[in-house]
Amino acid sequence: MNVLFIVNEAAGNGKGKKVWHRLQQQLTINYAVAFTEYEGHGLEIARQWARGAQTKKLIVIVGGDGTIHEVVSGVVHIDSIVIGVVRAGSGNDFARYFPIFRNAKQIETYLRSELVGISMDIGMIQFGTMQNELFVNNAGIGFDAYVTKQINKSRLKYYLNKIGLGKLSYAAAVVRGLFSFERFNVTVRTKNEERHFKQAWFVAMSNHPYFGGGMKISPRSKPDDGKIEVTIVYGISRLKLLFVFATVFFEKHTKFKEITFLQNNQFEIILDSDKIDSHTDGNYIGEIEQGTIIHCAVQQDAWNIITFDNGRNVISQ
Repeated sequence: MNVLFIVNEAAGNGKGKKVWHRLQQQLTINYAVAFTEYEGHGLEIARQWARGAQTKKLIVIVGGDGTIHEVVSGVVHIDSIVIGVVRAGSGNDFARYFPIFRNAKQIETYLRSELVGISMDIGMIQFGTMQNELFVNNAGIGFDAYVTKQINKSRLKYYLNKIGLGKLSYAAAVVRGLFSFERFNVTVRTKNEERHFKQAWFVAMSNHPYFGGGMKISPRSKPDDGKIEVTIVYGISRLKLLFVFATVFFEKHTKFKEITFLQNNQFEIILDSDKIDSHTDGNYIGEIEQGTIIHCAVQQDAWNIITFDNGRNVISQ
């Protein structure tokens, strides 16, 4: 068997189950399928299935950014595994940049090919003495992680997903969080420079441009250039920040003097404030203590994404 579907039926508050049911009815090939049952299960399934693989194999993820994060983390640096995705989440930031499958016919067409994949980078971040975390899309400390925490606790995301507006849950949480989030001071260091930022809202580390359900926060980010882009938003009023978020969808935020963009293959980020929230790929990690040194770096050629016809996006066919 050279294809495994890893399905998160709970993705998108039940969208994953519906997407898989429709896809399953269309499939005419032999395949293996595994369903995630708890947080981290996608990583375990992918790692076990990929272990010892000698020939090219395809893993098709039916889920959202969180499931993708888990599965890719389980197969890093295993050259024989190629990753494909059928989107079924609420934010779907991965699907806004990377090629994805849209139906069973595309998957079956791809399986008749040589399973060609293109190698991509992955971000690595270590919060002080905590274990390393990987990220496919982005990682962050501050307001974006705070918003992620609030979304996870709220029922609004569930109801918005029910009516097909799940991506608005992030925007709604942003508006609510503007009035309760406490800004912080932070230092960002590379091999060549050290920058201090006061009254920071967040520090976002990006492997590709999108976060928060379609916000193009880091337009220069490319997941195959061996670099991580860091975006720092600081010294800006609550009302103006709301305006900035509105401009992110159209890439106009790059003109604000209160936003700094840095690019390098590794960073050190030192918190000068206490109990700052953190996340990787929208998965809430926890609060980071004052003085914590956060190491962020990139691992090149870490995983393979589907391509078709000499590297062209499979869904352009």
